[in-house]
Amino acid sequence: MFKLFLFMLLLAPLPFGAYRPWAWSLFAVIFALIGVYICISAFIGRSSIHLTLKPVRYSLLLVLVPIGWAFLQYSTWVPAAWMHPFWQIAAQQLPVPVQGTISLDPYETGTALMKLLSYFVIFFISLQYNRDYENTVLTFKGLSYVGLVYAIYGLVLYLGKFDTLLWFDREFPMNGVASTFINRNSYATYAGLTLLASFPVLFDKIQSCFQYGLSSSYGRQYFFENVFIRGWLPVLTIIVISTALLLTQSRGGFLSTSLAVFSFIIVLLLSRKIKNNGVIMTLLGLVAAISWGVMARSGDKLLDRLDSTSADSEGRLAVYSLLSKANEENSWLGVGYGTFPHSFRLYRDETIIGFYDRAHNTYLENIFELGLLQASALFLAIALLAFVCLRGVWSRHRHWIYPAIGFSASLLVGAHALVDFSLQIPAVAYTYALMMGAAVAQSLPTRK
Repeated sequence: MFKLFLFMLLLAPLPFGAYRPWAWSLFAVIFALIGVYICISAFIGRSSIHLTLKPVRYSLLLVLVPIGWAFLQYSTWVPAAWMHPFWQIAAQQLPVPVQGTISLDPYETGTALMKLLSYFVIFFISLQYNRDYENTVLTFKGLSYVGLVYAIYGLVLYLGKFDTLLWFDREFPMNGVASTFINRNSYATYAGLTLLASFPVLFDKIQSCFQYGLSSSYGRQYFFENVFIRGWLPVLTIIVISTALLLTQSRGGFLSTSLAVFSFIIVLLLSRKIKNNGVIMTLLGLVAAISWGVMARSGDKLLDRLDSTSADSEGRLAVYSLLSKANEENSWLGVGYGTFPHSFRLYRDETIIGFYDRAHNTYLENIFELGLLQASALFLAIALLAFVCLRGVWSRHRHWIYPAIGFSASLLVGAHALVDFSLQIPAVAYTYALMMGAAVAQSLPTRK
């Protein structure tokens, strides 16, 4: 069952990042059925998995707050004073009875709640299965190699100037590598996650290279044989994914991924888990060489975009300012989870130019939709998981690289969420939930 679960997750980016109603609905049903099967199998004793949520109980309690509140926003069982003013106006104008809700659009709130629950189910399943180290290795290898496939596909489309997405014509002109995603910024986050997933594979190769040291001729021969002959695939994977990431020309994706990679290296250095300095120097050397080579070949357009960065010209600062004022006016109830495209129209003014169906800041958007307290509980739940991973780097004596990846992945999606909405794309959220489930599972001391 685990292989089926992993296969479906690796397949999720294929249908436009699962950013279509039929796609996210289908995947939500599939993951729900897998979750039910796992629970039933464990309860009747037909599974070797022992279900537990104790290691993440505080995050679980916190995430129940936005889930429960989104359900209340969707339902009609609330006081009339809590209902959105739109329903009061509709009740006055229409001759038929109108059932009001907190949410401006209950259908969109129900859809967003379904997505959030599917992310939780993926994390839960990943947490249970990836307590087995072999499953964790398979998870990260799968993410690494499927990331290579999606990167190659995106590069072929971009460099070949094929103005298609799968077998469909693109709705918008292709101005960067987007692979199977509609938005290149969303693919940039996905590419960054798969790039991080490639590091454990490369690290295993590098670490085994020093089995006989470098002092003898046989040790040096063994080192070069492993790095350049046996380790060619993870090196190639990192090079290709890095190239695709740069050619997305996504400023936020590039900077957030750079922050994640930098933090990963810093955690390795501070934790002192790597006893052999040669391993650290080799890893740093490979990362620096790959980064320099890829940037020299493919970074011209991205550097041009970084030079011309202006948040004012894109109108995002105006949106942030307007949302901040709206959140002050309605900081408790929210306007309805997932209703930003409709609700924001009621607040926008002449300072906003263009159409915004996303706030390009997931934090402000979630506060606008859920309310300050409820959204903060969601943010804190994810932050606690990242802290569990960071603590796991120091507490674990083996396999501590996976918690380090989980912490770095949280920095990646958290930083990019400040300027974009990639974490609201189902395939990206699926991948992050899978990685965090595996990272948290490997963060716990074996005796526990």
